[in-house]
Parts: sequence; C-alpha cells; structure tokens
Amino acid sequence: MEGQSYLVIGISDMISGGTGLYTLRETARYARMHPHTVSRWFKGDDYCRKVFLLDESRIITFLDFVQVLAVRNVRVHYPEISLQKIRDAITRASDQFDVSYPFARKHTTFVFDKEIWIRPTGQTIMQISGSQHGQKGMVPLLERFLKDISFDANTGLAEKYKAFERGKHKITMNPRMRFGEPLLDDCGYTPLTLFEAAKAEGSPEAAAKVYGVTPEQVELCVDYCDYLEAA
Repeated sequence: MEGQSYLVIGISDMISGGTGLYTLRETARYARMHPHTVSRWFKGDDYCRKVFLLDESRIITFLDFVQVLAVRNVRVHYPEISLQKIRDAITRASDQFDVSYPFARKHTTFVFDKEIWIRPTGQTIMQISGSQHGQKGMVPLLERFLKDISFDANTGLAEKYKAFERGKHKITMNPRMRFGEPLLDDCGYTPLTLFEAAKAEGSPEAAAKVYGVTPEQVELCVDYCDYLEAA
C-alpha cells in the first residue's frame, strides 16, 4: 500500500501540474497510429529498442505525445531515417546538451551526414562531427505539424495542440484541461460526446439543440471522430 500511495501522489502531482495523462492506446488514437507501433516506441520489443524513456510513473504525458507526433512526421516523410538515428538524437540532446523533450520544444530538425540533429529555437545544438563542419551541409526537415503546436513563451515547451479545424471552430488538446483530452475549443465538450449525441439524436441538428451548440460544431466533432477511426 505504501508503494501504491507514492504512485497515486505522483500521478496527482502530474495532473495538478497540467502535464496531460494518456494511455498507450489513447496516444496511438490521437496521433492516428497503430497501438503496436506506439507501444514499441515506449516499451521496445524483440526487434526494436524503445525510442522514448518514461519516468517511474510510466505515464504518457502531453509532451510525450507531442514527441510522438514529431517522430511520426519523421518516419512518414523521411523513412530512410531509422528509429535508431531518432533515438540517438533524443539521447544526444539530453546527455550532451541537457535538453529534455527536444522534439516537444519549438525546434528545427536537421539531417547531416546521415544523422539527425535537433536544435531547439534559441539554443545551439549545432556543433556536430567536429568544429570543421559547423553548420555547412545541414538540411532542415519539413515538420508541418509544428504549425498546430502552441509553445510556452518562457519554457519553450509545447502547451497546446490543434488537432482538427474547420472555419472558426477547432478541436484542441491542452494538458491543463481535462487531462489533455481533445475538446471542442469554444464550448468544452469532448468530440466523442457530440459524436455520440448525433448518433443518438439522429442528426447533428438535433444534437446541437440538445447541447446548445451549432450543427457545424457537431459536424466537426463527427468528422474528427471519423478522422481518427480512418487511421
């Protein structure tokens, strides 16, 4: 019981601090990935060492989730870059430059000499392969997902993710609200709530009347849930 108490206190501290709280399956769903792939990245298996290190609580936080988005981007658009290279870049940023969660900061990822290097904005993770190389030959990777991330001005860490958007309405994930669960930004309902309401009531229009929102908001939530399922 004593060990369990420590775990409960640790999780409570994380929640009160607004770090977000996700299971492996939720992380995979929100990132639109296969659960086995996400599990492999965090736990490793017989064929692949884990990419991310979890703390003793074994909780996947919002910053962990953002790093998953970053690695997914690299693997989708640059399949020639192995998980080993990505893991080495994360380890290098932490061990050599004391930068935690490098992919969850406002950053640029470069490829150089078949290796990748992460440079958080305002920092200088640039000295690579000897001083004679400097910054020459470094090619920045395209990271479209970064436009959907808001960053804290003081820490430089991710603080909000725009998961889905149409017109003036959007669905966001904020670790300080509902443990980082996706929420319809301008009313606070979860997309799943309005998705199920549309099914139960028979139409987005009927669900909108019940919940005091617009049909467009309900339709956005329905499309977002379909978008997650399609992955």
